[in-house]
Amino acid sequence: MGNTIAEKILASHTDDGKAYAGEIVEARIDLLMVHEVLGSRILPILKEMGFKKVWNPNRVLVVNDHWAPASDINSAEIHRRNRNFVKEQGITNFCDVDCGISHQVLPEMGLVVPGATIIGSDSHSTTYGAFNAFSTGLAATDSALILATGKCWFRVPETLKIEVTGDLPERVMSKDLILKIISELGPDGANYQSMEFHGSTIETMSVGERMTMCNMTVEAGAKCAPMPLNQDVKFWMEDHAPKKKWKEVASDTDAEFVDNLHFDLHENPLEPIVAPPDLPTNGKPVAEVEGVPIDQAFIGSCTNGRIGDLIIAAEILKGKKVHDGVRFIVTPASKATCMEALERGIIKILMEAGGIVTNSTCGACVGGHLGVLGAGEVCISSTNRNFRGRMGHQDSRIYLASPATVAASALKGTITDPRSV
Repeated sequence: MGNTIAEKILASHTDDGKAYAGEIVEARIDLLMVHEVLGSRILPILKEMGFKKVWNPNRVLVVNDHWAPASDINSAEIHRRNRNFVKEQGITNFCDVDCGISHQVLPEMGLVVPGATIIGSDSHSTTYGAFNAFSTGLAATDSALILATGKCWFRVPETLKIEVTGDLPERVMSKDLILKIISELGPDGANYQSMEFHGSTIETMSVGERMTMCNMTVEAGAKCAPMPLNQDVKFWMEDHAPKKKWKEVASDTDAEFVDNLHFDLHENPLEPIVAPPDLPTNGKPVAEVEGVPIDQAFIGSCTNGRIGDLIIAAEILKGKKVHDGVRFIVTPASKATCMEALERGIIKILMEAGGIVTNSTCGACVGGHLGVLGAGEVCISSTNRNFRGRMGHQDSRIYLASPATVAASALKGTITDPRSV
C-alpha cells in the first residue's frame, strides 16, 4: 500500500523514515512560527521548564500581528516581551507590527518550502499546505517544547481526498468553494484528518486561492491540508526562495484514503456561498440570505486579504460609493500586499468608494481593534470564523463570504450576490 502526502512528509522527518496513519511518531520540525502567544503564554511555560536556548534561532519566526500596533497596555507588554526574546535568543526571523499577518508574511519571506514540517502557534497554520507542506497549529505547551527541542510528536493523520473539477464561474472564488466543502463536512467532518485536494480546479488555482482553501480546512477539524504542487507554487518558490532546496511530495497512486469526495463544478456550477452565524460550516447559497442589512463589511485577515482579493473588490467598487451607513474596512494581509495595491491604484479606488484601509493586522478579525462590532451590529466578513462574539460584542452577528460578496454587499448595504452588481 502506498502513502499519502502527510505520511510521506512526516516519514521524511523521523529517525526511521516511517509514518503510517494512526501511528505515533516524533518528527523534526523545519520551522516554528509564534505570534503574541509567545509573550502571553509560551514564555511562562519556558520559564517553568528551565529553558535556556532555542534549538535553532534560524528556524523560528516571531510575528507581532494580532494587535498591531499595540491596542492597549497588555498587548504592548506582550510585544515588548517578544522583542526582548528575539534579541536574547538571536532569532533571525522577526516581523514586528509593521510587517503583516503571520500566514502571509511567512511565505513572502521564503520560509516555507514543499515537503517541510511547519508548526504555528495559531490554528490557521494549515494555510501552508498550499505550498505542498505539512503544516498545522499547536497550542502553547507544544510550541514551547518545539522551541526547546525542535521536535514534536504526532499521531499520523488519516487522509481525506477531495477532488474538484471544472471552472469557478465569474465572481465565484476559492472562498466560496471552501465554504461549500466544509458545509458538506460539518465542523468535525475531517477531525484530525489530512485534507488532500486534487483535480483540475485545484491545479489551476493561484497561490492566494490555494492559501484560502487550506486556511479554512481547520474549520472542519482538519489537522493539515498539504496540497499537491502546481505551477503557480513553483513560480512562487523561484521568486521568494530561489536558493532553497526542496522536493515535491505526491501521494502514491495506491495510497489509502479514509474517504473520497468529488465536486464537479461543470455539472453543478458553484454559486457564491455565505455562512450565517455562528459556524463557518453554515454555508448556503447567497440567494438564501440575500437582503440581510449590514452595518459593516470587512475584507482582510489571513484568509482573504491578499492582492487578488483586493483586486476583485476594486473591480466591483470602482467609480461607485459604499452604501450610506456601512463601514467598509479593508486590511491588506501584509505590508508587501499593501504596497502592491498602492502601486496598482487599488487602494485609491477602495478609499474613493468610501473604504477605510488599515495597516496589516489581525485586529478586526479577532475583535481586537480597527473594526470591533457593537451590540446587534451585523458584519459580512471575508474572515474565517463567525463564532459569537468573535469580532466584538456577544450580540453582534457575522456572515462569512468571499471578498467579491463582501464588496457587493458594502455597495448595496445588504448581503448581495456579487454577480448582480
